[in-house]
Amino acid sequence: MTRLENATRALAALPVRHDNLQSPTHVEERLTDGELFYRLQDYIRASIIFTDIVDNYPRHTAYPDALFLLADSLFRAGDQLGARTRFRQLIDRADEQQFRPYAQRALGRLIEIAIHTRDFDGVEGYFARLSRLPPGEVEAATAYFRAKYLYNRAVPTDEIMRETRADAPVPQIDQTMLDEARTAFEAVQERSPYYPQSRYFVGVIYTLKQQYPQAIDAFRRVLRAPATTPEHQQVADLTHLSLGRLYYETDQLEQATEAYQDVPRTSSMFDIALYEIAWVYIRMGDSTRAERALEVLTVAAPESRFIPDGKILRGNLLLRNGRFDDATTVFREVTRQFGPVRRELDEMVSSHDNPREYFQGLVRDNMATFDANAFLPPLATQWARAEGDMDRALSILSDLSQSRTLVRETSDLIERLNALLLGSNRVSAYPDLREQRETSVSVRNQLARLRQQLMTAEGEDVPETGELAEVRSRRRQLEEFLGAMPTTAGDFSVRNERLLGRYRVMERDLRNLQVDLMGMQARIVATDRYLSDTAAQRSADTTQGAEALQSELANQRQAVIQYGEQIDVLRHMLERARMQVGVGDARYQRDENVREEYQQLVAREHALILATGSATARQVAPLFARVDAIETQLNAKDANIDSVVEERTAALRTQIQQESRNVEGYRTQIAELEGETVEVVGGVTFANFSRVRQRFYDLVLRADVGRIDVAWAVREEHRSRVENLTRERAREMRALDDEFREIMDDSGNAAPGGAH
Repeated sequence: MTRLENATRALAALPVRHDNLQSPTHVEERLTDGELFYRLQDYIRASIIFTDIVDNYPRHTAYPDALFLLADSLFRAGDQLGARTRFRQLIDRADEQQFRPYAQRALGRLIEIAIHTRDFDGVEGYFARLSRLPPGEVEAATAYFRAKYLYNRAVPTDEIMRETRADAPVPQIDQTMLDEARTAFEAVQERSPYYPQSRYFVGVIYTLKQQYPQAIDAFRRVLRAPATTPEHQQVADLTHLSLGRLYYETDQLEQATEAYQDVPRTSSMFDIALYEIAWVYIRMGDSTRAERALEVLTVAAPESRFIPDGKILRGNLLLRNGRFDDATTVFREVTRQFGPVRRELDEMVSSHDNPREYFQGLVRDNMATFDANAFLPPLATQWARAEGDMDRALSILSDLSQSRTLVRETSDLIERLNALLLGSNRVSAYPDLREQRETSVSVRNQLARLRQQLMTAEGEDVPETGELAEVRSRRRQLEEFLGAMPTTAGDFSVRNERLLGRYRVMERDLRNLQVDLMGMQARIVATDRYLSDTAAQRSADTTQGAEALQSELANQRQAVIQYGEQIDVLRHMLERARMQVGVGDARYQRDENVREEYQQLVAREHALILATGSATARQVAPLFARVDAIETQLNAKDANIDSVVEERTAALRTQIQQESRNVEGYRTQIAELEGETVEVVGGVTFANFSRVRQRFYDLVLRADVGRIDVAWAVREEHRSRVENLTRERAREMRALDDEFREIMDDSGNAAPGGAH
């Protein structure tokens, strides 16, 4: 009794904070969690955590770190505009000591974003702000960033060139700004990590100005320093390609072949080097080495985008070398490989009255996972690259799909939070209050056992008759449940884990069912594919059976969808149920009902025993009074806890309701964007499809022309051989005629002499 009284006094002395109790290092812990997601490249979750720190703790010492990591997480996640806003905040406070370490990297990111978005507004202001810093604190990288900014302002990108209409003037290069960029690149010191990139851009600028000797010299300087990082190795590979092209333009063909051969086999640009070196050999007149280079290309990089053009070129080289059979084999291989793709692409267009609307429908139906596979045959996707508008369109769809996923996940999170905050165990949402409530429940359970001991002590010598017998019988029935009630912190953990374990078993069963559904879906697809592939071979007698099977497959497919939806519903139910495990749930409510009934039965039994005049009952009565006093203190404590829980829950529910309204707004905006996206991306997809279709048409046409050229070459060879044989025969006939005439002349001259 004394121990429980002391525990109750200690519990009553514990403060109940109206605000949720947080660790003194809460922000640092959140920063660590966010950085962990950042290192794991889960930039979406990292940005969510960093946003919490940046928005709610602007005066904390971790704010600069969180702001930079938030900006970089958004940048790496593809949110260019959101990242630009955060990087600008860093630049605006670059004169403050705690923000200076991030100023240079923020500037570099802002330059990359400006180049990507072609929006250079405010960039000059960034440099002006950095120029006010002490020179010793300005990193050498700033000079490179400024040079890169000037270069991209001066030179239109490929996208701008491609988007320009045919009848519109081509954007011109700003020569003055280009010279400023070259001067800035040359100012980068040799010890800077950006020195190779700077020298490479110097060479590019000289190339754009058609000053090839200076460009060659600049590119050679790039290769003087060894490539020690992957970035520098990539610059070196680009430099070798650039030197090869410059040597080709300046008729230094031997040097061009050496430059291309310096590109290592492990480089991602090795296929480009092989394809371009073939043209160098062709210009040198060495078609045999050119053909060998193209043959190596097909073996070393079978998935290169240069394979189709390389095969056509190789076939023409074989034709030039007089290897007609090999040339025919190559051209036929091209036709056999790309001819079916061309026909399939043509059929896709001819089978729809309005192809543009068809592609818009494809985008609408495959919004979540739209890519080249959604509108191109499998053989075409290997050779059709998503570039320019199509690449940006796919990026937009990816961002839209990700936004839809995040909104759905946010809705699920709101639903789970509501399930927790509206549940009977909402006290479990607050660790500090949960611990106090568990202590209170533990003391109450021990008080119930103490009442049991007191009743045992006072009721042994009192006969069980009438109402007393009934009360005692019911009390003893309830005592069977008292031993299972938790009384220690370990008991609570074991009890909760037991229920959570059952939920995990159910989740495992659901996963197994999901796997079974996937297997059913695979079998349905395989059967459907088999029926489609064998449709032409099917006899009239089996057609009716196949149609019935197709109908059954449709029913099974619909059933799989329904089962999948049921599994999703069950999974959500399990998720909500798991959130409601803890003190205050249905198990603890049942315990509370048992305790209350047991307390009432004990009180009634004690009163009945007192009425009999039992001396033991009079001795035990003060102890019952102390037990009731403890219960009163616990009731007061629990009431205090409940009021704070309601207060905290009301504040959280207000925030959740606000976020729910925000989510509904986001969902509306996404729906509006989806309508615009279907129209725009559908048009871009149709344009890209048309380009792919034209490319395969050109490939097959060039292969057919190559075969015709082979046939003409063979014909010309036969014709030349016939003409040569005819000329040889005529020459031999003339020689025979001449010999015959000589013989005849000799015979004529000899006859008169003999007669004489």
